[in-house]
Amino acid sequence: MAKILPAVLGSKSEILDLGRSRRLHTAAQRKAIRIKHHQCQTDGCTVPAARCETHHPHARSAGGKTDLDNAALLCCHHHHRAHDTRYLTQQLPNGDYRFTRRT
Repeated sequence: MAKILPAVLGSKSEILDLGRSRRLHTAAQRKAIRIKHHQCQTDGCTVPAARCETHHPHARSAGGKTDLDNAALLCCHHHHRAHDTRYLTQQLPNGDYRFTRRT
């Protein structure tokens, strides 16, 4: 069975948007995210982009795609918080994230 996927390419034919067949963001996607965001996208966090990981805000298990519209740059600490059900994740109007311990 063939898988037909939409793919959006960057200026040097790097794949930037891959649909759902790929779980992890590509090197080209991570580079694009780091150019856009110079540090962790958590409100008040200053960990530089080079030390951050990409995160799927809309989980792949819930239909989220591995593309730039569904990518956040989070440091290791905040990436773990994003997956910890003890914390509520809020996206702020400027695109940053805030994690609040649930009561």
